[in-house]
Amino acid sequence: MAQALNDKASGKRYRRNFLVLLIDWMTYGSAMNFVSMATVLPAFIMSLTDSKIAVGLVTTISFLGWNFFQLVSAGRIEMKKFKKPFLLRITPGERIPWLIVAFSTVLLAEKDPLLALLIFYASYITVNVSSGLCTTAWLDIVAKTIPEEKRGFFFATANLVSSVLGLASGFAVAFYMNFFKYPVNFFMCFLTAFILVSISWVDITFIDEPPSNVVGEPRTFREYVGKIPRIIKNDRNYLFYTVSGIVGSFGGIASSFYTAYAIDRFKAGGFEIGLFTSVSVGTQVLANVLWGLIQERHGHKTVLVAGGVAGLLATIIALLATSPNHFLLVFALSGASFSSFMVSGFPMLMEMAPEEDRPTYIGLNSALRAPSQAIAPIIGGLVIEEYGYPPAFLASALFSTASTVILARVRQKPRGPAESSILGKLLKRF
Repeated sequence: MAQALNDKASGKRYRRNFLVLLIDWMTYGSAMNFVSMATVLPAFIMSLTDSKIAVGLVTTISFLGWNFFQLVSAGRIEMKKFKKPFLLRITPGERIPWLIVAFSTVLLAEKDPLLALLIFYASYITVNVSSGLCTTAWLDIVAKTIPEEKRGFFFATANLVSSVLGLASGFAVAFYMNFFKYPVNFFMCFLTAFILVSISWVDITFIDEPPSNVVGEPRTFREYVGKIPRIIKNDRNYLFYTVSGIVGSFGGIASSFYTAYAIDRFKAGGFEIGLFTSVSVGTQVLANVLWGLIQERHGHKTVLVAGGVAGLLATIIALLATSPNHFLLVFALSGASFSSFMVSGFPMLMEMAPEEDRPTYIGLNSALRAPSQAIAPIIGGLVIEEYGYPPAFLASALFSTASTVILARVRQKPRGPAESSILGKLLKRF
């Protein structure tokens, strides 16, 4: 009887957390479409300055802040019984700055573009540092609340729903960019992003977090640094996965400049930028379904390798493009590549990591990748300013190929019984 009650309570907690985390994911994800690092933000930066380095700096700030600070927070939360209080303390920093950016844009973009740019960078740094600090705690909560055999279902479903909403977001971006005059068009994007992340902020307060099985004194940053050689030496699977991500950072150079290239070479305007966003997100809708089915049958590694190939093809097509219409395919493939990571990147890391070291595995992987992800877009900007887009895109394609080859060497757990994706459940009815 007691066991039945425990199972019922556990099932109720799972369903509640699944719904709360799903709402969080889809509202936050929709918000990020209005401030897309691939389309909206590069266009915004180019409206303030001609510097390609400034465009690349957006990606640098995002990757460095988000990746490095995951390891910083891991030491604080790994031995804590509950991670939610830490999450709620830090998360305002990744949400409120979008309101500051919105009003600084509408007030300063035309009168003082340099000051508007500096305020944007300061706010964007705050967003990404806070996001990095929160991510390890958020992912550990997901790992505790979503059973391993259901994580693929969660990430695929969350991405699917988020992408469907994101498709509408893309059309909204196109409407904003085409209907409103500059800088009100960007103000509307930033303000909408703030409203959506605020809804997400309220939502996460309803997470019903179970206690961790591992509780103890927080470890120091030095202790975490001391664990690096042991983890790398004893877990070659983790090493290959991490090295693939480091090399892939340079493979992602091209994606930081697709929008800038379309603007510079083909004179893409506000409508095209919104359309690129819609195509990217719309592709993610379809890709999330495909990746969800693939991971059920063949595992997360297969999804990530396929996503790597899609990203490589996007860069090659951008290199060969002779019309802005070709960038619809570029952003479609880039969206599919991004989707593959969102569906399988985190679950694969969670599968590798022992529970007691899970925050460290997640944070360490991100921290080791952070330097290359931070410097790659700056190098890309320097190369583009000196030699043009083609050499940078060609180097990006070569690194993407190497990253995918390394990733193919990663071993994964055999597929066990798993909860089907939404599409999988529908197909089984017919």
